[in-house]
Amino acid sequence: MMLVTVVIPTFNRATDLERCLGHLRHQTVSNIQVIVVDNQSSDHTQVMVTGLVPAWGGCLDYVRRKPNGPASARNTGLSKTTTPYILFLDSDVDLPAQWIEKALAHIVKSHQLAAVGGYILYAFDPSRVNAYGGDLGKMGLAWDMLEGTLLDPSIGPSSRIWINCSAMLARTDAVRAAGCFDETFFYSHEDTDLGWRLNLLGYRVEVQPDLKAEHNVSADSGLANEEIIFHGHKNRLRSILKNASNFRLPVMLAAYGTYLLADIFTRAPRGVKLRALVWNLAHLGDTLMMRNDIQGKRTVSDSQVFAKGTQSWFPPTRLNGRRRRPAAEPSASPPAQPARPIADDRI
Repeated sequence: MMLVTVVIPTFNRATDLERCLGHLRHQTVSNIQVIVVDNQSSDHTQVMVTGLVPAWGGCLDYVRRKPNGPASARNTGLSKTTTPYILFLDSDVDLPAQWIEKALAHIVKSHQLAAVGGYILYAFDPSRVNAYGGDLGKMGLAWDMLEGTLLDPSIGPSSRIWINCSAMLARTDAVRAAGCFDETFFYSHEDTDLGWRLNLLGYRVEVQPDLKAEHNVSADSGLANEEIIFHGHKNRLRSILKNASNFRLPVMLAAYGTYLLADIFTRAPRGVKLRALVWNLAHLGDTLMMRNDIQGKRTVSDSQVFAKGTQSWFPPTRLNGRRRRPAAEPSASPPAQPARPIADDRI
């Protein structure tokens, strides 16, 4: 009987994906099903994966579909999942052999534990942290916890508001109860939004220090593409409108609205930020329908949810127009590389 389904969204990352699948083949837990959801890659991804299918003995599925971002791709994999647990894994992440076994040992302890993750480390420098779960600020800004810091062995397990879906093991029924991923979130905030909703339903989301995985990203964070900025602003506002309580919503909207106006007037690009606001106004009806569903299911107050974070307004290190925060001080970083194209951000 299969216990875990691994869902891997991918786009033009055949080399990373082949290495990722190789690590999955060596997991100490053997009863896993893998579903690769390909957002119509133009490299040799299809040939590579379909060539591996026979060796997996029916445990590797390949789905090629219209490119609509990682959130939608994860839902595609989720819709085909029949196992009690689901591992959302990015195609450029390498898992140690015991990762799934250790994650299962944590999550089976309590049905209220809906999702578990751990350290996502930079593959180019595994002594530094890419993420150790995620935080959500008072006005809805979200960031990866401990990003860019040195790995500290004294830090233990902790509850989180959300977990980076680079590597997150979850209860399949809990993800479905929370409404799955919001498919309008083409890129950015889809894992933040899901984690917030899981917490609202009374589930726990945790990080464990013995779960370490390596993320194969460039040492240079690169400048954010305008489309990525658009989706970040669009998704952040939609998440606030859906998830914040009736009491907290006016406060968050006032704070975020002030921040957004200041951001538009002081920092380019301005047009995509305005477009994100217009998008939310155009889709307000749909957002409010989702809000009614979420608020009707919630069992936990926003105060209880946000208490699992630092309760800060802003991340400790600002992005300043980049795709992610640097892993080290600029003077210690390798020479800058050209910013990665938006195609790579379709996961």
